[in-house]
Amino acid sequence: MDYYSVVLDAWMKSLAAQKNSDPVFIAKKIFDFVANEIYFGSGIFRTYRALLGSDVLRAVRDMYYQKKRHREALDISILIRDIDSLSESLKKGEFCRPEHYFDYARLLMDEIRPGEAIELLLYMDKQGDKKYSDKTTWDELFITALIEDGKSDEAMEKSMAAFSFRCDTRFYRLYTKACGKGNDNVQSFLNIAKEKGLDPYICFASDIARFDLIDNCITATPKEELISSLAYLTNSFIRTLSSTLYKHGYAITATRLRRILVEDAIHQAKSKYYSYAASDMKKAIDYSEDLEESPQLPGTETYFRTLYEKHKRKTALWSVMAEKIQGLSVGKDGIRYERSQA
Repeated sequence: MDYYSVVLDAWMKSLAAQKNSDPVFIAKKIFDFVANEIYFGSGIFRTYRALLGSDVLRAVRDMYYQKKRHREALDISILIRDIDSLSESLKKGEFCRPEHYFDYARLLMDEIRPGEAIELLLYMDKQGDKKYSDKTTWDELFITALIEDGKSDEAMEKSMAAFSFRCDTRFYRLYTKACGKGNDNVQSFLNIAKEKGLDPYICFASDIARFDLIDNCITATPKEELISSLAYLTNSFIRTLSSTLYKHGYAITATRLRRILVEDAIHQAKSKYYSYAASDMKKAIDYSEDLEESPQLPGTETYFRTLYEKHKRKTALWSVMAEKIQGLSVGKDGIRYERSQA
């Protein structure tokens, strides 16, 4: 496929270099190949849009129409921003994917025609047989069109409703854009997110940089409940959040999150995850270095002993841990950890 892609690229460039050839002549060569090509399809024109130019692509589009292949024709109409053609296709009922509506709405807004974008999206909403599959995208585009059409109050109302359906920060951003400065109503959005669960609340608070709120809720949440809620978040998100919390001075919470990741990796019961456990444990040690041991947060040595008692039979785990963590040793007498004084 790599070789095939290189050959195709050279062929496309050679066609585009034929500056004196009729665009229809070049388009016919491309269409005869791409229309029957199972690997690339019409999506390839995104790569070669600038190279081929609108005249060639318009001719290719017309050839797709002649073959009654409306999906590909619409894709190219969107690519060359042919609003008039898209308007005619809509009237004929040729839109066959939600993305056609979404992309057409974006083009209308780019052309400063938000009223038409609103009508399009409302029409789309009424089509039972063409129901959009991505409500979040529909909501985002509709609210954006309302804002650009000067309907700020309705945009604010729709933003709140959309956020209630899915706690996506983009709806809060749209709300603040609609209402202007000094009236972001962030507490209402925080309340909605909190009602949805700890995971959406943490995500939203992180997006708006309210790390104090994240620290408060994690500190107040029992470990088992916290683990259950964090299961809906990716480990990469939790790692980034942990690092960010530490940088903002919330070392206890940062350490708790890293230790949860350690235990999650161990519970996978697969040796390939043990390196992740060791890596997260190293971070937990770094974050807790200046903290005093407490019931809320046992010290590193205490935590290691508890962890070892639960998982002492996983010799591969402790081999990885001892290899990667300075000061840790595992022997017949159990586990021993001495903090480095360096």
